[in-house]
Amino acid sequence: MGIYSGHLYRVPGREDQEFLNLVQDSFLSQHVLEATRGENVLDIVLSSQKEFVDNVKICEPLGCSDHNQIHFNIKVKGERNRKSRYRKHFHKGRYKDMREYLAKIDWNNTLKNKTATECWNILKSEIDCVVDKFVPLKNKGNGQRRNIYRRTPLEKSSTSK
Repeated sequence: MGIYSGHLYRVPGREDQEFLNLVQDSFLSQHVLEATRGENVLDIVLSSQKEFVDNVKICEPLGCSDHNQIHFNIKVKGERNRKSRYRKHFHKGRYKDMREYLAKIDWNNTLKNKTATECWNILKSEIDCVVDKFVPLKNKGNGQRRNIYRRTPLEKSSTSK
């Protein structure tokens, strides 16, 4: 399998195709865009968001290796990243408004002369925008769920006969 201009290509085997499909379906970004062995790009650095990785450099091979080294920075916050207290409340989404918004886009001109990958990225970006605009956030609460099955047992009534 090889990589060209940030996109995976040439998938001769079934397993290679499955890997390619997984990368594309997971919306992963490829950061190694230069040759890492001869004229081929054989090494990959994938991330779920392009902003997570920067300053990718292809350096000379280490020791007797015929693969170049890849140096890059991973952006992480220094403070503890607490889980968001909010999530999308899809049940309350304004789906009619979403359809109307998407129907106003001139898809023929927007996607004209684009590759399949470019078309998919444009579509994904528009869907993300629509979800952000028309799906409200819901407070997750404090993480404690009410257990409807845990109730105090009924006291036995003592009846004398």
